[in-house]
Order: sequence, then C-alpha cells, then structure tokens
Amino acid sequence: MKKLNVKKVSILLAAGFLCSATISTHQVTFAKQATAVPQAKTEQAVKTLSELKIGQKFIVPELKFKDNTYVLDYKTTDVQGDSVADRVILVGTKEMYNGELDAYASDLSIIVQDGKTQKYTKYDWLNKGTDGTMYGELGREPNLIVGDYTGDKVDDIIVTAPQGGNGGYVDHLVLSWQENKLKVVFADNQATVKQ
Repeated sequence: MKKLNVKKVSILLAAGFLCSATISTHQVTFAKQATAVPQAKTEQAVKTLSELKIGQKFIVPELKFKDNTYVLDYKTTDVQGDSVADRVILVGTKEMYNGELDAYASDLSIIVQDGKTQKYTKYDWLNKGTDGTMYGELGREPNLIVGDYTGDKVDDIIVTAPQGGNGGYVDHLVLSWQENKLKVVFADNQATVKQ
C-alpha cells in the first residue's frame, strides 16, 4: 500500500511540474496523444453530441449558469473509464468591452457530459478568500489538458488559469473521475475548496 501511495505522489509531482511549466502547443499535443480511448468509439460518441465552439454562449438550463457564460475550451475523451468518450467543457463568465469579449473569465466551471447518457456533471472551481467569502476562480484565457496523470489508465483533467500580469502566475487544478463525480487530485492554489 505504501508503494502505491509513493507512486501516486510521484505522478502528482510530475503533473505539478508539467503544470508549473509554460503550457505550449507541444505539451497540449502530447496530452492529447496520452488518451487511451479507442479512436472508433471516440468518433461514434462525437457524432451523438451537439457541436461546440470556443467563445459561444453555454446554455444548459438545468445547470443554471449566468447569461454571460461562455465555452472557454473543450476536449472529447473518456474520463469516466467506461470506454465511451465524454465531453469535458471548461466554461466561465466573460464581460464585453468595446464590442469584444474580455480575455479574462471568472466563475470557472468544469462540466463533463457523459458520452452514454448525455447527462451533465458540474464542478465549480471555488476559492475561499481570506475573509471566508467564496468566489469562483478566474484566469486569462484558461484552458484544459487531458491525459492519464494518476496512472489508472483513465484520462484526468488539468485546468490552467493564467493570472496575467508580470509575475506569470498560473493556477492549476487536476480533477479525476471518482465515485461518479469529479474530485480534486491536486490544486496549487491553497484556497481552492475541495468538493
């Protein structure tokens, strides 16, 4: 049992190192290749799901999002371990400035749409302020990376949320599908609330 925990910590540290590096096209491409979903099943599941576009409004009445919630990024891969591709969607609220959407998004949420049932599961990336107030994570052009980072042969989800400014700070969140819901594996922002 101890050897298994050491292996998970090593993998998580490696994922943290990957996250702390600047995310480049090469890393995103590598993460896409890391998926273990057979291509035939992925294509079949994609056909049954409606088209998504980055920058479009995200409207799912049962999830009760604000009117200014937009698709920030999405991936199609098996995150539930049932060999059927699911859709992982990163959404957040954006404001319009001078007729264009701001690069910053707040109230970040990660949604998994089950490839079999088409049902949605939502994870709100929440932080607790120093005064105890809860607020949604924000970032400048946040994105998703998927791949097996926990070693269980099922894709996990990394969300990066660059904070902008001269410091180059980026908040990261690693989620894994466990017990029929999304659970935090790693969050480098210590204020992140683990649901």
